[in-house]
Amino acid sequence: MKEKLSPFQASILVYLIQSGVTIFTLPRLVAEAFGTNGWIGLIFVFLIVNINLVLIWLVYKISKGKSFFEIISIFPKWITLPVNLFIAVVWMLLGVFVMVKFSMILKVLFYQNASLFYFFSMGYILSYLLLKKDLYQIAKSTVVLFYFSIWTVFLLAFHLPEFSFIRLTPFIFKGDTDMAQGGLSIFTALLGYELSILFIHLIERKQLTSLIVGNSITSIVYLGVTFVSFGFFSFDQLLREMYPVVTLLGYISFPVLERVESFTFSIFGLKVLMTTVMYLWGTKELLHYQFKKIKSNYLLIGILIISFLVSFIPKVIKDVEQWLKYITYAATAIAFILPILLIIIVLFTRKMNRKPAND
Repeated sequence: MKEKLSPFQASILVYLIQSGVTIFTLPRLVAEAFGTNGWIGLIFVFLIVNINLVLIWLVYKISKGKSFFEIISIFPKWITLPVNLFIAVVWMLLGVFVMVKFSMILKVLFYQNASLFYFFSMGYILSYLLLKKDLYQIAKSTVVLFYFSIWTVFLLAFHLPEFSFIRLTPFIFKGDTDMAQGGLSIFTALLGYELSILFIHLIERKQLTSLIVGNSITSIVYLGVTFVSFGFFSFDQLLREMYPVVTLLGYISFPVLERVESFTFSIFGLKVLMTTVMYLWGTKELLHYQFKKIKSNYLLIGILIISFLVSFIPKVIKDVEQWLKYITYAATAIAFILPILLIIIVLFTRKMNRKPAND
């Protein structure tokens, strides 16, 4: 029997999966999407994610605690194969390009002479060491990582002396906004929670609360970073900043640490690593269900080799962002459509099981 995750472990796991590299550009994206005081728009995105989490919880509740694979086991493998392969490819590519984007930004900003090969190699070696473990062991690692990295949020306090409510302006959602496509881009910054559909049955209690708390932690961090950015930069300056959060960190200095942004950015790489690990974990779980004859370790090595090779396809950050744009759109569709389909399957199965008794 697999060990269960505590609600705290599940919440931290969701938070770390969601904490992607988008946070460094998030304030600018929010300004472009929602305009002045666009940080308010994050609250609506947070609520939409919670609605999706309720759908995932309903799958668990209506099925009476069945796992994703138990629900789809009513279908023959040749029917589930194309669906699971599609989801696995999307999740694998999303995990890969999150790491690729972070590595490219790290290289451009701080380590121009370093080769991406070393960044990718280090990332996939660490991923392999984590993915060899079961989910419970991975979750325990995330708790340690949470305590190791959460302090970086409090660096925002150093910007409070320069914060001005005048820069927020009295206007809400004014300017050249793009709420539809821009809002979707903001939503993708919170992706990662959808992986919970594979492990919600492994949470020992308070499943829905655990998921919502994890999403709440991420949303509070995003909201804090964005709010401070809107009060630190002017609105026009915020639109021009490529990586506003990196610029914010550049204004912090300690006597014993010359470049705070470099140190903090490197620590954040561990959170990016966890996002990649969990997406590759989801990929492994889906493929292992379809190809049970292949040993799990061989399957994992195959996934990592393919991921490593795919990492070198995009040559510049612009190409990575283009890949991520369409991959995250596909992941968003999966996040909403998959639980709805599973609810329909569960209800249909229940109806079919009751039919003989009625006859």
